[in-house]
Amino acid sequence: MTDKTLESNQPAAGDRPINRRRLLKVAVATAPIIATLPSGAALARSSNLIGPTTGSAKDLQNRTLCLERGSLPPNSMVDLGTPPKGWVTAIPERDYRKATDHSVKVSEKDMCKNGGQFHYKQGNWRTVKIPKGIAASATALSSFVGGIYTTEV
Repeated sequence: MTDKTLESNQPAAGDRPINRRRLLKVAVATAPIIATLPSGAALARSSNLIGPTTGSAKDLQNRTLCLERGSLPPNSMVDLGTPPKGWVTAIPERDYRKATDHSVKVSEKDMCKNGGQFHYKQGNWRTVKIPKGIAASATALSSFVGGIYTTEV
């Protein structure tokens, strides 16, 4: 005789048996939902829509990325069209002011949202013009590579 132990397919004394019919019904009912859920990246790429970021709008060079929105309302989605094209103003981190006197400092995100003419001191006062736009994340913009044109101020 051998000392082999035979395994049983029977449930242990305290386990409830699995209702295979119910398990199969639930799997069949949820399969179409799972199969039709698009990934976020695939949806963004197929629609050519991009919206304002709620997080950082900075790239690896610490510049705020401002996607021009034209005449669209603030904080709205921007349709880059087909094929996608977008114009981004990269705003380096500096001490920006609305005027060359001792006016209040303006953040790069506010510059992007409101657009206009701003000043910063680098030796002498320098002026930059920023179009109205939305602060966009570098990750979102990278999905439209080849259709994004960047200008640094």
